[in-house]
Amino acid sequence: MTKNEFEKLIGKTVSNEEYGTIEYVYTWHPAISETEGKTQIARLYTDYGMTVIEDMLERAGKMEKLEGELRVANTHVAIIQNRIKVLRCEEP
Repeated sequence: MTKNEFEKLIGKTVSNEEYGTIEYVYTWHPAISETEGKTQIARLYTDYGMTVIEDMLERAGKMEKLEGELRVANTHVAIIQNRIKVLRCEEP
């Protein structure tokens, strides 16, 4: 979602700093839906303001970290699966 899209949803402008926080929470917070996220984050902002969104930052950060760890783990799993195929004389 762009800053312009968000501002259209809420009907006003926000600072670049506020939007950076909003976008981060929108992207990483586990309670924000992948399909309805734009509407959810706009509603949170409209109903409760930046305070609630800022309170969501810590959990969003934890989620980003876990997603990164999961990507690394999945890469390791894929490498191990390829090694197994090689040992079984299968095509990698």
